Amino acid sequence: MRLGWIAAGAVALVVVSGCSGDSADDPVTESAPVVADARDYVALGDSYAAGLGGGNYSDTSCLQSSDKSYPQLWIDAKGTDALGATVNKACSGAVISSVTSQQLTALTDRTGWVTLTVGGNDVGFVAGLQQCVLGSDQTCAQSVKNAAGTMASSLPDSLDKLYTQIRAKAPNAKVYVVGYPHLVADPGAGVTCDSLNDARRKALNAASDTLSEVISTVVAKHPGFTYVDGRVIFAGHEACTKDPWIHAIADDMSESFHPNADGYAAYAKVLHGVTG
Repeated sequence: MRLGWIAAGAVALVVVSGCSGDSADDPVTESAPVVADARDYVALGDSYAAGLGGGNYSDTSCLQSSDKSYPQLWIDAKGTDALGATVNKACSGAVISSVTSQQLTALTDRTGWVTLTVGGNDVGFVAGLQQCVLGSDQTCAQSVKNAAGTMASSLPDSLDKLYTQIRAKAPNAKVYVVGYPHLVADPGAGVTCDSLNDARRKALNAASDTLSEVISTVVAKHPGFTYVDGRVIFAGHEACTKDPWIHAIADDMSESFHPNADGYAAYAKVLHGVTG
């Protein structure tokens, strides 16, 4: 989840045509199309974009964190003077189709920046996690295998269509597709992670790799889109590490395997560096 266009004002083009002899036609003035002052920011996506796991939620449906989501932290770092209108349309549980139908209405030719995290729910990552936490090694492996199959079959086309629609609605925007991290510590090193033994963590992180590769491959096909790799941002800080930026099994189950406040701050720091 590479180039964009931000321009302001309009340019007047004056063409003067003359005739032979002593007379001349009046000047003909043609005005170039007005290019939008594209400084608005729109955040799109699922629970990772909404800030689930960060706490201090502003609503009970989409569970947007009012001050800890990476979109809000990016806005704080960017500064309101550099931005026009800002809106976070992200919603926990969102899939590609709901982003398309419910969130893209916020995009216009005045949109200068877009961030997006989506795709995990489309491939059944939640079901895979449930099987890996509650099921056997076999059911975990099979569930992850099923998710990987969806990633390879239908996800690329769905993402391609979504990115195309984003560009059509926000022609002047730079779009940053923010990827998912490895959710749990890598196998080995004596890590204890409840029921998530080495085999289960290996399967989950391999699926995260596949998801990241699929998303980044599609992103590369769309000019003006940049992929931000969550695996790199969270390396060494996955759930069950000594300094985790991702909740393991949380008291609030909805927050399990989502970033905590430190994780969202890390997302926003890297995003601010990429966007300038």
